[in-house]
Amino acid sequence: MTTGDRMKARRKELKLSAEDVATALNVSRATIFRYEKGDIEKLPGTSLEPLAKVLQTTVAYLMGWSDESSPAGVTPSSANLVTIHYAGPVAAHFNATSTDVYEQRTIPAEWIGRRRPEDFFLATVSGDSMYPQFQDGDEILCLRCSDMGISGRIGIMLLGGDEATVKRIEYKPGEDWIDLIPINPEFKPRRIEGVDLEQCRVVGRVIKVIRTVDQI
Repeated sequence: MTTGDRMKARRKELKLSAEDVATALNVSRATIFRYEKGDIEKLPGTSLEPLAKVLQTTVAYLMGWSDESSPAGVTPSSANLVTIHYAGPVAAHFNATSTDVYEQRTIPAEWIGRRRPEDFFLATVSGDSMYPQFQDGDEILCLRCSDMGISGRIGIMLLGGDEATVKRIEYKPGEDWIDLIPINPEFKPRRIEGVDLEQCRVVGRVIKVIRTVDQI
């Protein structure tokens, strides 16, 4: 078996998608497929240990130096990964519960610390209003919440119906307004105040940006 064959076999044994592995390694899904097909002759040495960790195996197994796919004393499991709700582009359904039937994604458990997987969701940034800190197509890991806690944090606000936006959210406690501030200076801030606030609510605070950069 080639390294690519071992990668694919191990991934399927753990019931992981190529997207799951790509997200954990911060590369594109196409890169994982190329590795598995052998189109890339040799994996970068710096990628081997992180890849082995995601696949819960050893570098020796991936390289063909050992036929033991699991480290000593470890059985195949998804203990290092957790499954959370994926809400798609910043838009609707951010108030989904863990029992709702929506797309799920697998992420490294270390990303959520000691919290429960259902306390988080993934979304995809759409547009350039938060560039360069957030780019179109970036995935963002969000902690579910109904209050930003501190003015100036970046979060997702539902603007009535199914429209949602990711912005820096500024406000003053006790006052009847909220400012949605883009990072990109080409976009103007938006103030929501008065009765319009009744149609708006915070649904999450952004805690991690996941940017996929393809390797050449």
